[in-house]
Amino acid sequence: MAKSKRKGKHNPALKDLIAGAEEPFDVFLSHNSKNKPIVKELATELKRRGLKVWLDEWELVPGRPWQEAIEEIIQTTRTAAVLIGKDGMGPWEIPEMRACLSEFINRKLPVIPVLLPGAPDEIELPLFLRLFTWVDLRKGFTKDGFDRLEWGITGKRPKDEQEAKLLLQIHNLPYRSIGGIFKGRDKILARLKEHLGGDKPMAITQGIHGLGGIGKTRLAVEFGWWALENKKYDRVFFVNSETPEKLRDSLASLAGEEILGLPGQKEDEQYKSVCKWLMGNSRWLMILDNADTEAAACAVEDLLTSLANGSVIITSRYSHWSGSVKARQLDLLEPQQAKQFLLERTAGHRVESGSDEDTAEKLAKELGYLPLALEQSAAYIAKNKCSLAEYIEEWENKRQDVLKWYDERTMKYPVSVAVTWQRTFERLGPSARTLLRLAAFLAPEMIPSDMFREGTEIANKAAGLQCEEMKVKKVKFELKEALSELAAYSMITRQQKGFTVHRIVQQVLQSRIPESDRQSWLEIALKIVNNYAPSGSDDVGTWPVWDDLRPHAELIAQTADLAKITEPTDRLMSVLGTYLHYKGLYEKAEYWKSRALKIDEKSFGPDHPKVAVDLNNLAQLLADTNRLEQAEPLMRRALKIFEDSLGRDHPNTRTVRNNLKRL
Repeated sequence: MAKSKRKGKHNPALKDLIAGAEEPFDVFLSHNSKNKPIVKELATELKRRGLKVWLDEWELVPGRPWQEAIEEIIQTTRTAAVLIGKDGMGPWEIPEMRACLSEFINRKLPVIPVLLPGAPDEIELPLFLRLFTWVDLRKGFTKDGFDRLEWGITGKRPKDEQEAKLLLQIHNLPYRSIGGIFKGRDKILARLKEHLGGDKPMAITQGIHGLGGIGKTRLAVEFGWWALENKKYDRVFFVNSETPEKLRDSLASLAGEEILGLPGQKEDEQYKSVCKWLMGNSRWLMILDNADTEAAACAVEDLLTSLANGSVIITSRYSHWSGSVKARQLDLLEPQQAKQFLLERTAGHRVESGSDEDTAEKLAKELGYLPLALEQSAAYIAKNKCSLAEYIEEWENKRQDVLKWYDERTMKYPVSVAVTWQRTFERLGPSARTLLRLAAFLAPEMIPSDMFREGTEIANKAAGLQCEEMKVKKVKFELKEALSELAAYSMITRQQKGFTVHRIVQQVLQSRIPESDRQSWLEIALKIVNNYAPSGSDDVGTWPVWDDLRPHAELIAQTADLAKITEPTDRLMSVLGTYLHYKGLYEKAEYWKSRALKIDEKSFGPDHPKVAVDLNNLAQLLADTNRLEQAEPLMRRALKIFEDSLGRDHPNTRTVRNNLKRL
């Protein structure tokens, strides 16, 4: 790197490269970008101690030449800290970076090697750093460790030990920020910052609700880290609110010496001390996590009157909240964001390929853009050092095993995808469980509510099975009740004509049906779809129903066919084929008409009138696609069957005879 011609002075032309460069920085942080999350945590703690910290992500203006900006800033920065984490040191092979640190040495300023949590036991430092005394934080971010680092930066020991302790213990967030890997939540983060992140945060309660695994807790934690880094709050508390009992226990635990240091030995005393502290202090943020049941929601809302001095974020699968909670629904990631997450989360940990972009796009779609499923797959890939393509192969061939895979340390989530929704399912009533389980056999597209409304009597049989499994008194299937309950727990997304269920939820639900009952559930779901499928599907008047029904009819007909269920699979395939025929989707139509013919031939014999209907329908399709030589023998065979079984003057016989004449 070339030396500045005006050493020791700021270059005015470079001021716009550096955000907030008016005052000298206390410390310049040199680090490996792979350690960014933990480096940002360290930088935040130093800022809390009143130090002015230079971190590239905070200070460099995007799109500008970083070398010149760093050269300018190190001429006035008082100290350099070389941060060494689990991924080793930064890019020492880059001459510019080595020159920057050499500048500190030449000016006889402190250069402090800092060993971060996760750094290896054996470290080979560059020769020019070996003479400096290091700060060892490998056992964690402790008070003594930060005191020693602050002493190295300022040359003075921290004056107020109690204040330093309070500044260090400002949160109990369960895990660190993932920084730039956090994708797709810009809009809702902006809204949270608008309402909770102003210069004077308002005492307001924000609720984030959505499907389990959608990323509610991660969003709240990321906002918590942002709020700490930007000094929006002095304290951030994370409270388990899964049940009223856990809510009380978790609140009481805040009284402990490591967080608030409040009086009280018994839980009740600690709980009262915490509530008193919260009512007497401001500039705190509380995350009430996993308030997923009505009982938990009631306990949280009862508590809110004691939380009027601070700000609150509630995360929940439950969507029914009072007007005092500003509730926002969290949706799936956008396809591009999901793909990018997979690529960045596995970077340096997967076997890379030139087709990774396309493979990541395919995998993200397979996982339905669900954050938990994406995180689990990325953690699996990283731990097993496999390629994206290898993971997709595992997913396609061993899906249930992959869904059950779990690693708490790497995933930072309490359970695997396979059990994420089990707790919610166990809280549902019989009708809600019945609807959800039947929907598991359908496509992820919009499911028409009318299909279950018209199939209530059929669904009653499934409700009976569900009640037997739950060991409760049998009840009738209630669609309205089921839809309301499932929407309340974010297990479905309501739409104007129906609802949707996430594809991963469907797969997990199917896997948890007792094997002895699976065929019965499939048969009931098949009958409901068939009951809703209109006859006369060549009539455009039936097409509005068929347009919504098609993905479900195709999927369940295929599933039933593989399960060797012949009736009413044959009828559904036939009317589906006719609909596709007259919609001009000839290839798909031919497949379903051919399958219906084969099923009926096997079930009823080659000379049955049902076989003649199938032969005529398939022949009509062949004729419409100019394959007259193939159509004619099928039509002649159909005519003979009708003449032999129904007589020459039967309407069906005359119809086929007329069709044959038109060939």
